[in-house]
Amino acid sequence: SIKPLTAYAPALDAGAVSPATTFDNYPVRLLNGNPWPKNSPNTYTGWTSVRNGVKASINTIAVQTLEKVGVTAAYQFATENLGLSLAPEDMNVSPLGLGGLTYGLSTVEMAAAYAAFANSGVYNEPKTYVKVLANDNSTVVLEKETEQRVAMKETTAYLMTDMLRRAVNESGGTGGGARFSGMHIAGKTGTTNDNYDRYFVGYTPYYVAAVWVGYKVNERISYSVNPAASLWKQVMQPIHANLENKSFTKPSTGLTTITVCADSGLKCTDACRADPRGRVVQVTVATGTEPTEECNLHKLVDFC
Repeated sequence: SIKPLTAYAPALDAGAVSPATTFDNYPVRLLNGNPWPKNSPNTYTGWTSVRNGVKASINTIAVQTLEKVGVTAAYQFATENLGLSLAPEDMNVSPLGLGGLTYGLSTVEMAAAYAAFANSGVYNEPKTYVKVLANDNSTVVLEKETEQRVAMKETTAYLMTDMLRRAVNESGGTGGGARFSGMHIAGKTGTTNDNYDRYFVGYTPYYVAAVWVGYKVNERISYSVNPAASLWKQVMQPIHANLENKSFTKPSTGLTTITVCADSGLKCTDACRADPRGRVVQVTVATGTEPTEECNLHKLVDFC
């Protein structure tokens, strides 16, 4: 669940990647002779787009996206723009790309950071009260002033929301356990090694919530679906019962829908269109990040 905050959003905001960008879903490197990072399930599927990497929570795509924008830039984005209390030791590929932070983060920090996606890129410092009145009900005793800042471009926030909606609503997405009818929902699951921790951060146009499920002493969690997503649904569904099903805010400018090759993420050629698997896809990206080169993976050849 950290990936959108420390890998994908920083890379999108810097223009290092777009949702159409593809990476080879293959081990990034060998560590002590072992492939790293491993996916869950432990499979590798070849060329995969960023938007599908988000949907299916593919570790290799998150790591390569992070490396594209750079560890230092991603760490600064997460700590300075989104208020995450990452330790200096977390300025590394593994914590930022996969999670497993030195000290972890609170659900409040996670919810506040994800709220920036729903708020068109504006981050609001979380607060536990607005103001305290005297018993005359008019004199203000305490008033909580919180910081508000632009954390990312509007287009970055929208594109992240669009991809996180796919994670909840489409087949193959990891967040299906949070879905309920009658409301636009976006969100991201999280799982640690051996199922010791299960996480879900989800949001609607109205509310955001972050849920962690685990034990005080690490113990494997056995559950048919992500229990954090299930708990999120149990709380959020009644809260939204009488609310209008409105869409997330879409920027009026700055977005372009393009047609690309699903494998290369580049402009389609006749060879792409001839692929019987149907590799021509439409993707919305930030204006200015459209590919300029043609696909270099598909080729037309004559054979006997």
